[in-house]
Amino acid sequence: MASPSRTEHAHDAGCASGVCGAEIPPLIGSVLTGTGLTVAQAAAALERGEAPALTDVQRRIVEEHALRQ
Repeated sequence: MASPSRTEHAHDAGCASGVCGAEIPPLIGSVLTGTGLTVAQAAAALERGEAPALTDVQRRIVEEHALRQ
């Protein structure tokens, strides 16, 4: 089964928070699901100007992590 794109969820009224019960969680432990990156690795990539493939929720998690460092 194909995974829905993050764009679909941005407009789903039942998914206002960006995290829905039927979806794969954005984070398991410190690993961002579907990316193979930890939160710290993704934050470092963003700081280097890279654009890792993150969902909107994952990007918020990574940005919040970067602000706390």
